[in-house]
Amino acid sequence: MIAGIAGPKPPGPKYGQAVAPNLNVRQICPNCRSDPPNIIEEYSKGDLVCGDCGTILGDRIVDTRSEWRTFAGDENGDDPSRVGDAANPLLGGHLDTKISSQDGRTGLARDLQRAQSRANAQTNGKTNLVALSAAFQRIAEKCEVMNIPRNIVQRAQHVYKLADERRVIKGKNDAALIAACIIFATRGTSATRSFNEVLKVVKVSKKELGQTFLHLKAALANEQIGGADKGTMGASSTSDTVEGQLARYTNFLDIGNAIYNAAKFVAARGESRNGVAGRSPISIAAGVLWFSCILFESSIQPKEIAKIAEVSESTFKLICKNLASSLDEVIRPEWKTQYPNGYSALCQLGRINDSSRGGTPKPNGTGTPKPETGTPKPEVE
Repeated sequence: MIAGIAGPKPPGPKYGQAVAPNLNVRQICPNCRSDPPNIIEEYSKGDLVCGDCGTILGDRIVDTRSEWRTFAGDENGDDPSRVGDAANPLLGGHLDTKISSQDGRTGLARDLQRAQSRANAQTNGKTNLVALSAAFQRIAEKCEVMNIPRNIVQRAQHVYKLADERRVIKGKNDAALIAACIIFATRGTSATRSFNEVLKVVKVSKKELGQTFLHLKAALANEQIGGADKGTMGASSTSDTVEGQLARYTNFLDIGNAIYNAAKFVAARGESRNGVAGRSPISIAAGVLWFSCILFESSIQPKEIAKIAEVSESTFKLICKNLASSLDEVIRPEWKTQYPNGYSALCQLGRINDSSRGGTPKPNGTGTPKPETGTPKPEVE
């Protein structure tokens, strides 16, 4: 009697019994022999390193991760690896074509490059995409030097795009046009840049920049750019007023809110005084700030204000002197007792004699009382 089932035997392994992988085998550092092992994969160097003792356990490992980070919670779930740069909507989303010069010396690459140049030149008077992209790059570089936010950089690029469509750039200096676009885009925002600030970065003459800016402003008067209302682009904003300039100067000089609030109060009362009204907001802000620094006995020097405001010391000192001539009318009454030394210094600066307030005239620099001979003549600095 034959035991089992009749028939052919099931096929067995070719070289005997199959060996199953032993999943209990783990890689352990031979030096510290930590269990469980603390092995770190350094993809930047392609090494397997023990995190406890620093022993290199393997090298030349392959980084299988994507070049960009992907997250499991993303809705799309697409892997953004190797997708190229983000498209710029101002350039229309067109792809750039480059002709290789390796054609086996047949001359075909040269003919194709010439055909491409002719095709790029046929843009109906507008700048081709390659030149427009280069202009956008220069705008971004200049804005980065002046610490201008990214959203205003995009507005400046949009202004350049509209100027190209309106034929404003024809016959204009490219550097002057870029500077005008930056000034035009910063107007009406919290990051206004003056002509002098832009001229430090873009090397053009102030006259040429002014003419280009006026031409650009007239051409784009009714455009809506970056969420701004029509007709407001390029117009002066709060940052161009005395209060706006005071905020910038006190921020740069790190003076504090006390002097800033006092300067705003003095500016509101003294902006319409004789010798002050009609002057530039930059000069008035510098003069009011120096006036407040004297009153509050601050350690700020005139040369520091002149460097930040980019005005001469004689200009804002004259404004400060004109404000000091009507001292009691531009300051709060309690400041006389709170800051007596600063108040006395401003009285002397404004040539206000104590006799006009019922006191005794102060001695002049030689130690003798100054005679009162009618109305004193204003000094010309």
